[in-house]
Amino acid sequence: MAYLVTAGLVLAATGAALGMTVDHQNRVDHHSGPVAVKYRGDVAITHKQVGAVAPGGRASSLRCDWAATMTVARHAVAASGTRLVRSIDSEPVVSGTRPGWCATSHRAITEEVASRTADMQAHLEVLAQEDETMLRAELDRIHGPQRAG
Repeated sequence: MAYLVTAGLVLAATGAALGMTVDHQNRVDHHSGPVAVKYRGDVAITHKQVGAVAPGGRASSLRCDWAATMTVARHAVAASGTRLVRSIDSEPVVSGTRPGWCATSHRAITEEVASRTADMQAHLEVLAQEDETMLRAELDRIHGPQRAG
């Protein structure tokens, strides 16, 4: 199995959101012929304001909990021309907490997630490996489990 890995960051800050894209390409050998597979992971950050501002002289419990999740789109093209598309949602890839208001932490959180590109890429590759079994099952349903002849 040959792996071709490409990673691209598309930072499109719209309000509180980060748009980050990580790509992975793979070739799966199947009895019906080679299958070119592309995975595109779109990363989104969610923020949750927690705690409260304390009156003077007391410690504030105000913090921003955040998580970066990835939605993966798989596009596979079999040698026969058959296209197999699947969407895969995953658990948060990275998460953290920052003291204070979420609105004042957006930039720092965005930079932290962007600095973790290697983690995002590794997560995408694991999802791709896990998806290979599903892809083979889909191909077998379409082309049969064994090549006739």
